[in-house]
Amino acid sequence: MRLLALFLTILLFSGSSLAECRNKDCMTAQFELETMGHTFHYDEVFNIGTNWYIIFDYPENNTNKTITFEFYNGISKVHEYDNDLVTDSISFSGSTFNEEKLNLVLNITITNEDNSTSDFNLKIDINKPPADDLFYLWGGMTVFWTAIGAYVLYISSKFTKLRDK
Repeated sequence: MRLLALFLTILLFSGSSLAECRNKDCMTAQFELETMGHTFHYDEVFNIGTNWYIIFDYPENNTNKTITFEFYNGISKVHEYDNDLVTDSISFSGSTFNEEKLNLVLNITITNEDNSTSDFNLKIDINKPPADDLFYLWGGMTVFWTAIGAYVLYISSKFTKLRDK
């Protein structure tokens, strides 16, 4: 009985322990644009349903005005520089995409104060993780069949006692 209670507790809390990466330390990829002095930290996999972050470091003598992030399908964000910060970030919501894609191109364009631009591309993968419903279905079915098995054992022991009398 204790084992079943422990199993149910682990199932209950395991789903809520997953978190989105919002720190440079947990990002899987890094791109350095040496000509502009920027470093971009990002995760190479965009999981549908969770926010996706790009963290970037400003150069020391920042003379840039904006950074534009644009996917091939037209989804874009424009970030304006804040010269009081050393590191900043931008995020795309988990509902930005709804199907898996490999090697999706994200075009990043940096615009200077004199309106000159520098751009480059990052390739990422869009991943559709398995539904949580399936996880809970397996947990529920495990509890159901365990209860059926326990009931069969109970009835079997009752019939054995009844037969012995």
